[in-house]
Amino acid sequence: MIYLDNSATTQPSKVCVDTMTELLTCAWGNPSSVHALGIDAEKRLKAARAQVAQALGAEPERVFFTSGGTEADNWALKGAAQLRRDKGRHIISTPFEHHAILHSLETLEKEGFEITYLPVYENGRVRVEDLVAAIRPDTALVTVMMANNEIGTIQPIKEIAAVCKKHGVWCHTDAVQAVGAIPIDVQDLGVDMLSMSGHKFNAPKGIGALYIRRGILPYNLIDGGGQEGRRRAGTE
Repeated sequence: MIYLDNSATTQPSKVCVDTMTELLTCAWGNPSSVHALGIDAEKRLKAARAQVAQALGAEPERVFFTSGGTEADNWALKGAAQLRRDKGRHIISTPFEHHAILHSLETLEKEGFEITYLPVYENGRVRVEDLVAAIRPDTALVTVMMANNEIGTIQPIKEIAAVCKKHGVWCHTDAVQAVGAIPIDVQDLGVDMLSMSGHKFNAPKGIGALYIRRGILPYNLIDGGGQEGRRRAGTE
């Protein structure tokens, strides 16, 4: 078989499979446990978080593991919208986002939020001037994907983030199709939140992360224990 569907998922690499096998057989402790097996698991978790942070140009404590890109997108949008609803209930996005974004926006619309969708032109890109024209005093959040999962176009996220910062609006980007394919530095981009998913670049399915800039605290999507810095509950 010749596999040509890597935008849907990638084959786990040998390094990944070997590491997972070791973790499942030798280092399977709960990172929250205080015995030796748990402490070893915690050390490995911290090392993994540091690796992801390095790939994004982020601080390790600003990387929060999730069950995948879909959860990361849901958390970013719903958590930010609910936290900032007093500032305004206007959100800006595009019509060709992943369904994790589009369906989250539909849910927020039912809860009283207003969504503006920027036009996408024949080159598959949005225009920053359209964003400038769409921003209002009650705009709370802008979410634009970094790389499109259907046609691969890369959006001007750095310029979009700069506009958002100028107007005091939070900026999120769904970078699920970008991380692992193009260089990414969240500090250079200036985004407030960024979603990613491991299975797009040779890691297992069921693991993703949300980068959240320091000072940005969207409401928790999942409550429970104190894992992930008390931001995302569930045994790591």
